[in-house]
Amino acid sequence: MVLSKKQIVKRYEKNPIITNELIPYSCRGVYNSSAVKYSGKYYMVLRCEGYNLLDFFMVAVSPNGYDDWKIHGDIIPMPDNEEFRIFGHNYYDPRVTQIEDTFYITFCCHGDDARMGLMTTKDFETFNWEGFITGPGFRNTVLFPEKINGLYAALERPNSEGSIWFTQSPDLKFWGQQKLVLSAGKHTVGVWGIKKVGPCGTPIKTHKGWLIIFHGVQTICDYGYLYHAGVMLTDLNDPSKVIRVGSEPILSPEMPYELAGHAPNVVFASSHVVEDDGSVKIYYGASDRYQCVADTTIDLLLEAALER
Repeated sequence: MVLSKKQIVKRYEKNPIITNELIPYSCRGVYNSSAVKYSGKYYMVLRCEGYNLLDFFMVAVSPNGYDDWKIHGDIIPMPDNEEFRIFGHNYYDPRVTQIEDTFYITFCCHGDDARMGLMTTKDFETFNWEGFITGPGFRNTVLFPEKINGLYAALERPNSEGSIWFTQSPDLKFWGQQKLVLSAGKHTVGVWGIKKVGPCGTPIKTHKGWLIIFHGVQTICDYGYLYHAGVMLTDLNDPSKVIRVGSEPILSPEMPYELAGHAPNVVFASSHVVEDDGSVKIYYGASDRYQCVADTTIDLLLEAALER
């Protein structure tokens, strides 16, 4: 029997957990943000969209990952140089990955084309700009939480197509040896990922392989795009080798705050926190307006990935 997505994740009953009302600046939406657990608290790098349709990042902190989010500090500063002014005219969709004692924040910078930038922090107080890590034409870059075969590793999606690729680097600056992981399509993913696929949060290491949550995009005649979240399992030593892709999405737009917003019919899983007991908080943007969270477990995600 194929598991229903409603049995895989459970939305938090008080969703959305963060709206533009939390932001002390002019802001029309908070969504597609990235959370991690640090020093016993939950830190989230927020994607805040202004009414001028340009984005800025802020940090919010919660004691439990659900409620009582408070703004921490001010707007995260971006580099003041000519290269960033050209390629970082707008920037969005941060992904935070912890590797040892450092938090790495990848995010899409958009000028004439998409390009991935990288910042680091050790304490969410001071942020360091590390530079662009791709040329034009890439977005949705997500780092693995550890080196694989002695090299840094990442998943990425070319801006021109809907597919997920695996790439590695010796220094987080120069990337290469790209390998295709998953293409969009009816036969590779399903109708729910027929238009495009892309990586979501940091891959999760399990005893069965790398557990990867990804977005799948479907086209509907009168509704445009529908964004879903799905899950797949890949090989621990070579993450480009797919073990299994789950047959159904684990999360689809169903609730009013997911169906209506600045971009209707969108759930965009952008990060997750794995707890010591195996429970998982999946943080996702809803309709390009709200920040939400849903609960699941590693066991349920593995079951969903292996069910075909």
